[in-house]
Amino acid sequence: MHTHRLPSEEGVLSVYNLLLHETSAFPEVPFSAGLHPWYAGELSTKTLSRSLDQCAKSQDMIAFGETGLDKACNIPMQLQQDIFELHLRKAVELRKPLVIHCVKAWEELIEISAGYPIRMILHGYNGSAQLTDHLLQKGFLFSVGKAILDPRSKIHQSIRRIPPTAILCETDNSNVSIQDIYAGLCASLDIEEAELKETIFNTFARLISHYAKV
Repeated sequence: MHTHRLPSEEGVLSVYNLLLHETSAFPEVPFSAGLHPWYAGELSTKTLSRSLDQCAKSQDMIAFGETGLDKACNIPMQLQQDIFELHLRKAVELRKPLVIHCVKAWEELIEISAGYPIRMILHGYNGSAQLTDHLLQKGFLFSVGKAILDPRSKIHQSIRRIPPTAILCETDNSNVSIQDIYAGLCASLDIEEAELKETIFNTFARLISHYAKV
C-alpha cells in the first residue's frame, strides 16, 4: 500500500508514494500523492491544492497522502493541522482514501479526522494494544511494515487484535521485501500466506472500487 520505490517486481501490486514537495509530475504506476508533515512549509495551500487536483485527474492515483501529524519534528503543529485538513477535504471532494503518517499525535489525529466520510489508512502502523482497539473503533485501516518483524515492537504484540480485513502491507522506504512482511504477518497471525494475500487484495480492491464510484 505504500512504498518509496517505483514498482519493479513482477506480480506485486505497489502504490508508489509521490512526495509533492519534490515533484508534481505523477508516475504512470499506481500512486498516492500528498505533502508529508515534515515538509508542510514547503508548499502554499494554494499550490498544494492545485497539485492534488492535478494528480487526482490521473487514473493511476489510488489515494491522497501521505499526510498527517508528527510531534517529533520541528514543523509548527498548527501548520501541520492546516495541511492535514486540506488533504481531508480533498479526499472527501474527490472521493479518495487517505494515507496517514502519525507520530505522537493520536488524540489530535482522531479529533481532526472525525466527521470526514472517507477511509483512512495508518501507514507504518506500530501502536499498542490499547491504541489499536481505540483506532479500530474509529474505522481506521492499518498498513503494516517492517516493525512486524521485530518481536519487541508494539505491532508485533497488538497485531492479533486487528481483523485481517483491516490490514494492508507496505515496505515504506526500507530495503525489506514485501515477501518478508507477508511472512512476518503470517507467523504473527498464524494464517496461511495464500489466505492472507487474498484477504489483503480483496480489502484493497473494495477500497478502490468504493471510491471509484461517482
